Amino acid sequence: MLNRFTAMNAAILSGVTAALTIVTPALAAGQEKPVVVYAQPQEGLRSERVSYVDLNLAERRDQGRLRARVASAVKRVCLFEDGRAGLQETAYTRCSDGAWGDANPQIAQAVSRAREIALTGQSAIPAVAIRIVAR
Repeated sequence: MLNRFTAMNAAILSGVTAALTIVTPALAAGQEKPVVVYAQPQEGLRSERVSYVDLNLAERRDQGRLRARVASAVKRVCLFEDGRAGLQETAYTRCSDGAWGDANPQIAQAVSRAREIALTGQSAIPAVAIRIVAR
């Protein structure tokens, strides 16, 4: 009886092993495929991507350069015009405040990533460009 029990367990284990041998490579192959997301641009939404790939954000000088790039992008997406007055200036200020409100956490994350890499040689924070959006 013990031999029949052992034989049955061996048969079950070999079946499970065979199934795992087939399924595991398929799962691993599925994880290597890139994920692509397609979306239509939102109508009336102006945005700009600000790259910092050429900057070392662990240094204050380059942090200042990034802030200058973001400032220029905010002006462009919020349609800055010299000499605005009255209601137009208020609309620009509202747009600019919102764009900076979105940009500041992205800048802080990019700086944190750079500091982490400077200290440890790696970072769990993904490298991305900063996205400036006017609403």
